[in-house]
Amino acid sequence: MSKLHRMAVGDAELVALQDTWALIPPGDFFDAVEDGAWDAYPQHLTADGQLTLSLTQWLIRSAGRTILVDTGIGNRPTVFPIQEEPALPTVLQEAGVSPEEIDLVAFTHLHFDHTGWNTVDQDGAPTPLFPNARHVVQQTEWDYWASGAENAASDRPTVLDPITEAGLWDFVDGEHALTREVVTLPTPGHTPGHVSFLLSSGSAAVIVLGDAAHSPVQVSEPEWCIGADVDKVAARRSRRGIWDRAEQEGTAIATNHFPFPGIGQVVTRDGKQRWEPSA
Repeated sequence: MSKLHRMAVGDAELVALQDTWALIPPGDFFDAVEDGAWDAYPQHLTADGQLTLSLTQWLIRSAGRTILVDTGIGNRPTVFPIQEEPALPTVLQEAGVSPEEIDLVAFTHLHFDHTGWNTVDQDGAPTPLFPNARHVVQQTEWDYWASGAENAASDRPTVLDPITEAGLWDFVDGEHALTREVVTLPTPGHTPGHVSFLLSSGSAAVIVLGDAAHSPVQVSEPEWCIGADVDKVAARRSRRGIWDRAEQEGTAIATNHFPFPGIGQVVTRDGKQRWEPSA
């Protein structure tokens, strides 16, 4: 199965890169949702009732810059129920991009499955994998992690501190333009400084979602939160806002955790918003 999917967005290019994928009992992930509620959504579960969770990163080529959105789970031991060895560097190579060619690493947020390939171990020490890239994160997000409030964490000494020591961080606020075609969209809730990204070129536009949602079911059920959503009220508000904007403007959505490649549209059928994967 391919771990690489390319699409043109006007003059820009958007490439889905799958690091790995996982199978999770839906009740473990959506811990406040009763099991029976899933009976209306069998299409979003496997035949044996599991939730498929892709760990997808996005490569954007825009205005002469090469941007990687998030860095996946990485190659260190994890208790997360991944089904294949993480492979982001190999998939990048298949896309024709070396780590040294990445100009920007732009983070939706700093959870462990979005920061894992920040570094690789060299001579017994974690070393930045993308040595020429500025690593861009919201100041609000950085402050949250720096406060020690989050325990379901990135391994800060392994994947965050080496970026600090190399002087590679750029801290930004709110809507921030990475290029003339790529801007951050604050979508707080999953974490306080969580952002999505709007790629807009010519008449085409795509929202790179991040963890504003984790499953297609949340298009129809935006009130459903996962246990790791820090501020569930804000997370619900962010989801509703993205779905409404995407539907009203005809904007595609590129997701980080929906089944790969995770590109589709929000449409209303029979009075309810639904996820419609791109063919």
